[in-house]
Amino acid sequence: MSHTDSEGGINPLEPLGPVEERVRQFLIRRARETSPDQPFTAVITYGDLCKALDPDEHYWVAPRYRGIGQVLGRVSRWEHAPGRPLLSALVVQAQSMRAGKGFAQLARDLGEHVELGQDTAYWRSQVEEVVCYWSGRESSLDESSDAAKARALALLAKISGELDEVRRLLA
Repeated sequence: MSHTDSEGGINPLEPLGPVEERVRQFLIRRARETSPDQPFTAVITYGDLCKALDPDEHYWVAPRYRGIGQVLGRVSRWEHAPGRPLLSALVVQAQSMRAGKGFAQLARDLGEHVELGQDTAYWRSQVEEVVCYWSGRESSLDESSDAAKARALALLAKISGELDEVRRLLA
């Protein structure tokens, strides 16, 4: 069964494969068990994720954990289609404990407006959204926090870009 559409992209409506669904359920469980007051306790490194899901390392092999990036991208595309936050935000690089550059690019590919230089702020907002969404609890994070401001600015930029497009179409 192929995960590609007629243009060669991933079809987000096609059911996830067994490995993808296993990764998805693991990340959902992690988000559900995390307090929205401390959303960054939900993050997990690529290596730790692979070891948790495949302790004998039969599928994912260090040092690059072959294939995990594609699996995470597929899971996030599948989650994005109905409007849920990107679960792959919870998976981080061990050295920086932040998302890799591919995360912001994935968001852009999905149509999210991520300003240049705002990759980290966008990632932080997605971690918070994932935990709040899946925990089913409201965050008590101060709405004046830097992450909330960055998210608000990103949303305003997206709206502004869409308004510019409407103006061009109407002109």
